[in-house]
Amino acid sequence: MKGIKCTIIQDVLPLYIDEVVSQDTKEMVEEHLQHCEECQKEYEIMKQELYIPAENKASIFKKINKKWRKKKVGISIISVLLTTIILLGAFSYVVYYETVIPYSENLVKIEKQNDNQLVSRYFGESYASVNDMFPMLLEIDGEKKNVSFIFYTQTIAKSPSRNLINNGEHIKGQEYISPFSESEKIDAVYYVDYDVEKITAGKDSWDSILERAVLIWEK
Repeated sequence: MKGIKCTIIQDVLPLYIDEVVSQDTKEMVEEHLQHCEECQKEYEIMKQELYIPAENKASIFKKINKKWRKKKVGISIISVLLTTIILLGAFSYVVYYETVIPYSENLVKIEKQNDNQLVSRYFGESYASVNDMFPMLLEIDGEKKNVSFIFYTQTIAKSPSRNLINNGEHIKGQEYISPFSESEKIDAVYYVDYDVEKITAGKDSWDSILERAVLIWEK
């Protein structure tokens, strides 16, 4: 047996480890391993790489399957959450995101009622909110005047919140009325988009807003 080359034994070792060799081959390999230190080392290395105890195989696969199931559940939960966030964001944008309604002569009329209350009458199809400013003293063409600014907004969903403001349901052809605060002081009303936060932060000014505003009423 000493004449058997190590390369032959090492080629047979994987089959010997898996116990799929004949009895004669098994005896040959075992006898060679008793006298060859190099093949013994190779045998130990192959045994570690190729041999998985039968009792551990099932547990290994169970652990892999368990981890994969947990991963799939985690992915499903994240997908549901992302979908929910996207849908809620889209809904909020459609229903709540407001844009300014451009001014037109047939859209808004400013007039005084019998009790001298200055009001804004809206003739459009829908609006989300109306924004008007308390009268403020500004210089116009060298003259000091109490000015109020106003604008209407709308949403993509055409929010019907104006019905709540006017405490009633819309009747076709009926205009919606919004009273001005401290209307007895107002000398002129302008239609323009303004942002009080920008003015407070110094990013805009009432004089600048006045320059781009449309005069829609004055005494």
